Amino acid sequence: MERADGPSTHGPVRSVLRGVADLRPRPRIERAAVSVEDVVARGLATAKVYAFASVDYPGAAQSVVFDSDGATAVGAFVFDPSTSPITAFSLTGGVYQILTVPGSNASIATGINGAGLIIGAFADLGGVAHGFANNGGVFSPVDFPGATATQAIGVNDAGQIVGDWFDAASVEHGFVSTGGSFTAIDFPGATSTAATGINAAGDIVGVWSDGTTTRGFLVKGGVFTPIAFPLATGTSAFGISDAGEIAGFYSDAAGNVHGFIFANGAFSTVNVAGAGGTQLTRVKNSGAVTGVFIDALNEQHGLIGQ
Repeated sequence: MERADGPSTHGPVRSVLRGVADLRPRPRIERAAVSVEDVVARGLATAKVYAFASVDYPGAAQSVVFDSDGATAVGAFVFDPSTSPITAFSLTGGVYQILTVPGSNASIATGINGAGLIIGAFADLGGVAHGFANNGGVFSPVDFPGATATQAIGVNDAGQIVGDWFDAASVEHGFVSTGGSFTAIDFPGATSTAATGINAAGDIVGVWSDGTTTRGFLVKGGVFTPIAFPLATGTSAFGISDAGEIAGFYSDAAGNVHGFIFANGAFSTVNVAGAGGTQLTRVKNSGAVTGVFIDALNEQHGLIGQ
């Protein structure tokens, strides 16, 4: 998991979350086209097909959708990756709205629950990262006690929030906040951990690294289970539904990025047709998914799929 100094004020949307997801554009590489992924051809996963709709903040160069409650989608956009700040937005009934986080110079909205509680992360005027919660337009900070930086990343319908925080040595840890009471989450033996999604049962998914590669995890009833997509060089678990379906993304041996769903012990790979990369961030109880895809021109678009 790559390290940065907090949400970048001038970087592309793909690097909004410090340490969690390296979604930055890479130099374009011409790769051989394949009609069937090797992992599917070997019977290690199935291909799952969705009807996708792109979500692009008007006039933005890059957009990403992190979550949706079925009526409102939340994410972030940037007008010019080289000069303009990352900004959180919501989309309801076809109407986009900027989420102006008080005291911020960059922001992202990462989660929304059934009650309309929106959570996310922002960089303050000094460049320090904080989590936030927006309840009906009232913003509250989400900061792990004693942390040098905090990011709120996932929320369930009970209002439990998960995310990550950094200690004085810049080591990344996950957390869950229940009613404002924080508990640290660290995958056993990991050099860095981030909690990214939580469902109604309190099951948590996230990302951990041993310093060499990145894998996903599920913690259920206090028991940690690693999640690694077959043949992948890196796996990130990001969202979990109340039924236990897990959404995320992985990198294959050629460096291509794909979305995945993990349900009932089986993996499915998910790709937007013709895209240069696909990443899923949430799978909802309705079966809908959210995330981002990279088009043939290396431009980023938010997505909602059903």
